[in-house]
Amino acid sequence: SSGSFAACSQQSARSTHSIMLAITLASAAFVAPAMRAPLSSAVRMSTEPPAAPSVNGWTYSKSAFVGGLPGAISPLGEFDPLGFCAGKSLSEIKRFRESEIMHCRVAMLAVVGYLVGEGVAPLLGGSIISPSAVVGAANSHLGQQNLFAFTILTIAIGVGELYRALVGWVPPTESAFTIRENYYPGDIGFDPLGLKPKSAAEFKSMQERELSNGRLAMFAAAGFCGQEIVNGKGIIENIMASL
Repeated sequence: SSGSFAACSQQSARSTHSIMLAITLASAAFVAPAMRAPLSSAVRMSTEPPAAPSVNGWTYSKSAFVGGLPGAISPLGEFDPLGFCAGKSLSEIKRFRESEIMHCRVAMLAVVGYLVGEGVAPLLGGSIISPSAVVGAANSHLGQQNLFAFTILTIAIGVGELYRALVGWVPPTESAFTIRENYYPGDIGFDPLGLKPKSAAEFKSMQERELSNGRLAMFAAAGFCGQEIVNGKGIIENIMASL
């Protein structure tokens, strides 16, 4: 009977051990999903894009028109009838504005170039304004320059564009067609006269004035070019004929 009692005790101990082991495993199986949830949340949080840095008082806002950039000016306001900027990323918005502001600046120089080139340069002959003497409509002035002057102009444009690319754009080996996060479109750091405003409100106002004049200049430059193609006469000559 003592042997039977010992055997029963051993069997009871084994049963108790088995029950405890089953309870432990069940508890671990129940807790495991709860432990994994924070890990997956952390992974999701790490994949969210970081907030865009504030540059010249502007911070990108996905919900704002054109990311919140200055330029929605009266009377047209938020003018984008074809939806070019709808749903675009920060880099795409900045790339579009970079293109616009560069064309604005080139157009403003072009308008001055048409008027000075036709009204002043022919009176001076070869000068700093025009290395070779020019005559006639401004559309033909570039073709009247000698090879040396044309080469210098080409190099100057290339150097300017290379500098702009190095300042504002991510190297193409890292990411193609991407503007740097801390770069404000058009602000390449060239301000020899110190005209750049210090406050965000003043900078926005100056940016809107530049855009307004630049957009008008793009229409004007296109009109000048088209008018000279139509009748072969210079803009100054056309203006004088209409008076």
